[in-house]
Amino acid sequence: MEDYDVFNEMQNIKDKITIIIIEDDEKFIIQNLLDSPIEIIPIRFNYDLSCFSNSYIDKTKKLFTYYYNENNSYENELLRLKKHFIHYQRNPIIAYIPNDNKYINLKNMLNEIGIKCISDKEQLISMLNIKLIFIDSDDTLKKTDGTISERVKKAIQENKKIGNRIIICTSRPRYQTLEVMKETGSDSIIVSSNGAEIYDSNDNTIIFNSFIDNDSVIELVKYAYLKDIRLILTMENYDYVTKEIRNTNQKLLNKHNYVEELTGCNVKQCMFIDKKSEEIYKIKNVLSKNNKLHIVDEINENSSYEEKWFSVVNSNCSKGNALIITSKYLKIPIENTIAIGNDKNDISMFEVAGLSVAVANASDDIKSKVNHITLSNDEDGVASFLETFI
Repeated sequence: MEDYDVFNEMQNIKDKITIIIIEDDEKFIIQNLLDSPIEIIPIRFNYDLSCFSNSYIDKTKKLFTYYYNENNSYENELLRLKKHFIHYQRNPIIAYIPNDNKYINLKNMLNEIGIKCISDKEQLISMLNIKLIFIDSDDTLKKTDGTISERVKKAIQENKKIGNRIIICTSRPRYQTLEVMKETGSDSIIVSSNGAEIYDSNDNTIIFNSFIDNDSVIELVKYAYLKDIRLILTMENYDYVTKEIRNTNQKLLNKHNYVEELTGCNVKQCMFIDKKSEEIYKIKNVLSKNNKLHIVDEINENSSYEEKWFSVVNSNCSKGNALIITSKYLKIPIENTIAIGNDKNDISMFEVAGLSVAVANASDDIKSKVNHITLSNDEDGVASFLETFI
């Protein structure tokens, strides 16, 4: 057995994306893997390191190494693999095993515990370079008139072909985000309501969701009626509104019976949106002092829109948090993530993404917070950026 500190090994590796690799080419490992965000677990067949250069041994000595013994019984080795790769939370996403008959038993064991094995180094590098790209919808993906260009759609499809995951991440509710996903052909996973829900439309799976506590919802509705401000409450696949229904997925809340009507309801997001800008700013300032809630600041004082708005979600919700959760869920290193947006509610994902991109129509303040600026939404800025990966 290896000589190592189990507790410290678990702490050092549990939050990292890991791969298994047979050390058949030390030059390849040094050039392509050692400085990547991926944690490497080399498999060695004995303790004799004479087949490796001193330089390689020195560079890899910090890595956790699994010593595989062909002479042990199949059952014993399988138990050891399960112990190291499952019980110790390593869960490698893939294993590089050369296409050689002498590795067939090892390959079978890895496949048995759900670890995919590949034997092509180019394929390995391609898989490790997969990008997770979060794209805001309004005024980023979409043009100012609300349309999505064919060029943007094509760029998304071409990125999907090379393995990149393109995910729509927006303040809009699930039903509207699904429309954008279907029109663009982006990933089946969508992020809606400013990160309050991460949903996979392929199998109707909710990867993450979070709700505002019912008492807070009631207080928000009470205030909206008191000031005659339009409030949108996002539910599962529809919205409650305090006034003015604007689409078929919205229901008018009963002004005289809303407490009972909302009892037992799971509200993901509340959006105050109205032409009464003074009242909007006032309630935003009041709510910013509530530590149970997170104010998603979407108010742009220089916006040409007549209405002003901001959203309220649970304190654990943001686009940035959704990006982190999705990155771990898909086992894509955070260093391989990209966020593209245009407004204040995109800042949280700019702060955590490996690369942040703003469209040229964003404000100067937003542009100062990103690594890269692409063309405007009306000039197909998203497509222009995505085409660089093709």
